[in-house]
Amino acid sequence: MGTHLCCDSFRSLNGPGSLEEHDSRNLGQTLILLLDYHQDPLTLRSLFDDPGIGSVIVTCSDAPNLGRIASLINQLQHFAREAGHDQPLTVGLRQEGALYDFLGLGQTRYPSPLSLAAGHSTESICQVGSAIGKELASIGVNWIFTPTLDLLSDITEPLSASQTFGSNALAATEYAIALIQGLAAEGVSACSNAHPTGAVFEIFRTQEDSEFVDDVKEHSDSPEFLPIASVIARHPRNSMQFGAAIHDFPDPEQSAQSIRSACELILRNKCGYRGPTVSSLAETPEDASVCAKHAPLLTFLSGLDMLRLPDDPEARDTSISIFKAAMASNVLPISTVSAAAARVASFKAQFLSWERELNRPPPELPLTTVPDPLAQRAFRASTTAISSNPSPLLNLAPNAMLALLTPQVHRRHPNSPSDPFEPLGQALSRSFPRTRHVSYNLAEGLTATHLPFLQRAAAVVFVLCNQSSAFIESQDEFVRALRNAMRARDTLPVPQRPRKIVIAAGDPRDLRDAFEGWWAVCCYEFSKGALEAAAEVVLGERQATGRLPA
Repeated sequence: MGTHLCCDSFRSLNGPGSLEEHDSRNLGQTLILLLDYHQDPLTLRSLFDDPGIGSVIVTCSDAPNLGRIASLINQLQHFAREAGHDQPLTVGLRQEGALYDFLGLGQTRYPSPLSLAAGHSTESICQVGSAIGKELASIGVNWIFTPTLDLLSDITEPLSASQTFGSNALAATEYAIALIQGLAAEGVSACSNAHPTGAVFEIFRTQEDSEFVDDVKEHSDSPEFLPIASVIARHPRNSMQFGAAIHDFPDPEQSAQSIRSACELILRNKCGYRGPTVSSLAETPEDASVCAKHAPLLTFLSGLDMLRLPDDPEARDTSISIFKAAMASNVLPISTVSAAAARVASFKAQFLSWERELNRPPPELPLTTVPDPLAQRAFRASTTAISSNPSPLLNLAPNAMLALLTPQVHRRHPNSPSDPFEPLGQALSRSFPRTRHVSYNLAEGLTATHLPFLQRAAAVVFVLCNQSSAFIESQDEFVRALRNAMRARDTLPVPQRPRKIVIAAGDPRDLRDAFEGWWAVCCYEFSKGALEAAAEVVLGERQATGRLPA
C-alpha cells in the first residue's frame, strides 16, 4: 500500500513516459509554474524547453521590487520565445501570500469587490479595473485571478466575503463584467473564480442515480449560476477557475468524476464555455487521499485544463514525469491534453502577442506616490450608514473623551502596519484629541484593560471585523460582554449617556444582529482608504452614499 490512496491508484506510473515533442509541448501549455521573484530564472530555463511551461505565477513574499519583477517577467518571455513557443506566457502575480487582487502595486490600495458593489456604479468599477490593469501591464503581468463570481451567502467564509460582489445575482453579474472590461482595456485578461460547491457536491452525492444529470441541470438554473453564465456569454474563451478542491471529497477519483461532470454539464454544454478551466493555485494539502506529486494529474483528470505544479522542485519534476507516463500509457489520453492545449491557445490568442510582451517599456517607478483620487472616490462611495439619523458625534464637545475599540486581525501582508486600524484612530483624533485607541482580542474577550475606557468615555466607537466563521461565537460573546459593561451607563439621563457607534470593517453580516441604541456604519474592509472614508461619515463631515450590496 502507498502512503496515499492516489499512490496506489497510479502505482504503474513510475518510469518517464516517451512522448513526441508536440505532445510534450501541449502538456507544457497546460502547466502553471509558481516562481518566487527572488529566484534565479536560469535555474528553471529548461522547463520552458521541455515540457514547455506555458504559464507562470510570480510570487512575492515581501514588499515587491517592481523593477526586478518587470525584468524577471521580460526574461521569462524571452526564454519562451527562444524555446520556440508559438505564443507568449500568461503571467500572473501572487503578492505577499495572496493572489494580486485589489492591492495596488504602488501606494494605492483599490477597494475590494464588496466595497465597489456598495458604491453601485458599474462605471466606477470599470475605471478601477482599468487602473489595476494599467499597473499590472506596466510590469508585464497579463493575467489576474479576479473577479469572484460566487455570491455572498450564509456559507461564505467571512474572510472571503470581501471578494464577492454581494448576494444579488443580477448586480454581481453587471459588476463582474464591468471589472473584466476595465482590465481588458489595458491588455490584462481576467480569470474569473467560480466555485459552485453546492452543485459539485450534489453531483458527487447523486452520481450513481440515473437521474442525476437532470438534477444537476436543474440546479444550474439557480441564481448562483447567473454570473457564471453571463460572463461566459460575454467572454466564452476567457480562462476560469471552476469547481471544488479534490481534497474536499472523501475519494479523489470520485471527486474528479464529480468536477468533470460539472464542467461538462454546466460550463461546456449548458453555458457554451470554450475557454480553459484553471485549477486552484493554493498548495494541495497532504492527506490520506492525495499527495503533492499526483494532485496535478488528478486535477487534470477532473476535467480542468490548466494545473498548478508543486512548489517543491523534486515533487514538481516527479509530477511532470508522472504526467508524461500517464499520457504514454493512455491513463491520460493524449487527445485530452491536446484539447486542453487548444483551449489554452485560443484563450491566449485573444490578448497576447510577442510584439507587445517582448517590447514593454520599463515601468516608471514608483507607480504611484500619492493617494489615487479614483480610489478615494470609490472608497467614499462605498461607505454605508445603516442608521438613518445623523451621526451622534456631530454635537459632541471636542474635548470629550472618545474610546475606539478595534480588533486584533491577521496581517494579510508582511509589510502592512502592525495595527491596520491606526488610520481610523488618527482621523478621529483630529476632531477629538482625547481619543483613546484600545485593541481587543476575541480569544481573550473583554478584559480589565477595556473597562475604564468604557466607563469614562463620552463616546465609544466599536469596530467589528471577524475573519473566520470559527470566531463568530467568540465575537457574539464579546459583543454581549461589551453591552453588559455599558448597561449601567445606558440608564443615565440622556445627556450623560455615552454615544455609541459600531463599524463593520469587513463582512457586513457582522451587523446581522441588531445593535439597539448604536449608530451603525459599514466600510467592508480595514484598508487605510476605507477607514478614512468611514471616519468622515462617523464625524459627520459628509453623508454616506453607499448601500449594502443586496
